[in-house]
Amino acid sequence: MLARTLRPLATEGTALVCFASMAPLLGGTDPDPAVDAVLDDPLDEGFLDRVHEAVGPGAEDTGIAYAWAKRGVHRFVQREAVRIGPLGARVCSVSPGLIDTPQGRQESASHPGTERLLRQTPLGRQGRSEDVAAAVAFLLSSEAGFLSGIDLLVDGGVCAAVRTQVGRT
Repeated sequence: MLARTLRPLATEGTALVCFASMAPLLGGTDPDPAVDAVLDDPLDEGFLDRVHEAVGPGAEDTGIAYAWAKRGVHRFVQREAVRIGPLGARVCSVSPGLIDTPQGRQESASHPGTERLLRQTPLGRQGRSEDVAAAVAFLLSSEAGFLSGIDLLVDGGVCAAVRTQVGRT
C-alpha cells in the first residue's frame, strides 16, 4: 500500500530499497506458479486464505510463512521495477544473511540450524548492521544507477555454500 501511495511521487533518480531475506533462497520456497500468483496480489481481500490454499498447512509454520513472505518481497521488487522504471526510478531489495543484531542473536538462540549456517559461511563470521547499511547506501546511490528489480544478497556467501554444497575448510 505504501508503494502504491508513493508511486505517483517517483521521478528521475528516485530509489527505493526493500528488505527481504536469504530465507527463500535456502529452500522450502521453490518457485511455484500457484503461490507466486497469490504473492503477486498481496492486497487481494482473500490474500491470507489464498496463501493458505496455495501453500497448504505449512503456511501456519512461522518459518515457512516468513520465507514465502520474503519471496513476495523479491517478486514485488521485480514488478515494481517495471512500473516505476519508465519514470527514471529504481527499486531493489536487500536480503541480509546472519547479521549480529539483538534480533539475530534471538533467532540464533531459538534455531539450532543457525549455528550450522554460520559454520558454512565462507567469510567465517556473522554480518554486522554496518555491512547491511553499506549495501543499502550503495543501492540508493547514483553509483547503482543502472540497478533495478534485483535482490542484493548480503550473506557472507552462505547461500552460495548451501546451494553448491561446498563448505569452509
